[in-house]
Amino acid sequence: MRRLISIATTIALAGTIVAGLPSDGCAADDQPPKLISPPRPAEVSMPRLVLAPDVATKVGRQVWRNETGGERDMITAWNEAEDFMSLGIGHFIWFPDRLETRFQESFPKMLTFLRQHGAAPPSWLDRDKVPPCPWTTRDHFQREFRGKQMSELRAFLHDNVGLQATYLVERMQGALPKILESLPTDAERAHVRAQFIRVAAASPDLYPLVDYINFKGEGIAASETYPNIDTGVPEGWGLKHVLIEMKGTTAEQDAVLGEFADAAGYVLKRRIRNNPPNKRWEKGWLKRVDTYRRPLP
Repeated sequence: MRRLISIATTIALAGTIVAGLPSDGCAADDQPPKLISPPRPAEVSMPRLVLAPDVATKVGRQVWRNETGGERDMITAWNEAEDFMSLGIGHFIWFPDRLETRFQESFPKMLTFLRQHGAAPPSWLDRDKVPPCPWTTRDHFQREFRGKQMSELRAFLHDNVGLQATYLVERMQGALPKILESLPTDAERAHVRAQFIRVAAASPDLYPLVDYINFKGEGIAASETYPNIDTGVPEGWGLKHVLIEMKGTTAEQDAVLGEFADAAGYVLKRRIRNNPPNKRWEKGWLKRVDTYRRPLP
């Protein structure tokens, strides 16, 4: 297998034990050790997941097909009913100045990664602090679609497809610690960690994890939720929520990947129920998560 996986699965119990000591530092015979903090699961080493460059590029191309249908010009886009631009193979979002939205901007981090790995953006974009998107509305974007700046931007993104794919894998790698930190109990953290490891072990190309994080995020931002239509309780749709909905224990590949696809479909349909205008995207969303049921050819 081209992918290298190292997963530590041992869990130890850690507590603080302090022996009774007199002032001279010698152990007191009549004071046994006391447990002053309760046992807790020690942190398990996070899975270290690495894809060979050719596999990462294959995954990146599939993500691009998911986002754009493979249309070359669609590497820069501005979707209807959205207030921001989407660009790159993962349609990373880039905000105009002072935009207030429930979504998390993703293009600046990706661009910073590309620059750190030797990519040279157009001079107007080659800055340590990524500027706001220069196109402020969808109409503005469409008027300037063949302009000099956007043409330079598309050429830069096409020249660095491989690096963008590597960034997606890096982002996926960093998702689990952030997801675990957002969970309130040890039981929930153990469950989500176990499900993440199940999916990673069953997926030789890691495509379901890489694509879903790019598609709907980690699921850790409180702003990326809608209230349940009946109870009012906030409900999200990120990777965290998919893993929470998974209940299985088998390591059999078809079963694990099928369960991941089913759980992803469930949280997306729940989002649509909580926010009915999203129904216009339902068919495409469910078609996309159905591709998670098998490794890429």
